[in-house]
Amino acid sequence: MALRKVLMIDDHAMVREGTRLLFAQQDLACDLVEAGSWTEARRLLDGSSDFDWVLLDLALPDVDGMLALAELRGHPSGVPVVVLSSTEDRAVVLECINRGAMGFIAKASSGAVLADALRVVFAGGVYLPPAILGKSSPPREPAQAVMAATREELTRLGLTPRQIEVLELMVQGLSNKLIAKRLQLAEPTVKTHVAAGLRALNVKNRTQAVFALAKWRPGQGPLAADHE
Repeated sequence: MALRKVLMIDDHAMVREGTRLLFAQQDLACDLVEAGSWTEARRLLDGSSDFDWVLLDLALPDVDGMLALAELRGHPSGVPVVVLSSTEDRAVVLECINRGAMGFIAKASSGAVLADALRVVFAGGVYLPPAILGKSSPPREPAQAVMAATREELTRLGLTPRQIEVLELMVQGLSNKLIAKRLQLAEPTVKTHVAAGLRALNVKNRTQAVFALAKWRPGQGPLAADHE
């Protein structure tokens, strides 16, 4: 399996070193590239188009975290972003999701929880703090099993494989334009598929879709929306 190339943007060297050690201990199969500032991160992103993921600390010294997130989501590469934060404030989580983050992981999480969360998002899923979802503990199912079961449930809701593919890219924070480019589809076709996905989930927007998919687990029953 090819290594995922992950850019970690955090101004604390100890956090970056701890994350690198965790990746090795948990066999997450990642090539972790570190940036200690937003300026350094932009230089790395502009110099390489092959990053698979970005782990973004919201509390950077040289940029507002939300502005950095917005800029990352507008980057031509469409690289998915997972936010790492010292807060689990619901308003902050919601704003990150609204701005295109695919996951939100609290820095206070244990190493095992962080590894589980990353496995979920690396497998194409979404991860939000258990407290935000009304759960007392994070899911323990293997990420691939979670996503396979979710896709099966989406199929039962009447979505086609292409509609599911578009929905997954939308959840990753890609715009309709980037999804169209990625899948070589016309943008109006993407809009139609997005509408079908939202309708199947009984939600009105991407944020509600993220919450619905993040809350659902194998054996739970039909997907249910969380109307934020």
